[in-house]
Amino acid sequence: MKHNQKINLISIILILLAVAMIVIGFISKILPPPLTGIGFLVIAWGFQLFKK
Repeated sequence: MKHNQKINLISIILILLAVAMIVIGFISKILPPPLTGIGFLVIAWGFQLFKK
């Protein structure tokens, strides 16, 4: 697996986790999971920026 493919896979996993965290937070009406989900989205975005 090439470097770019690994970064893309990690980004997809982070985005899926982020969406799950955001949904869980809104269903439970608590703040920490959506904030964590937004953090995961920012990390995935950062991975895509620094990809070779």
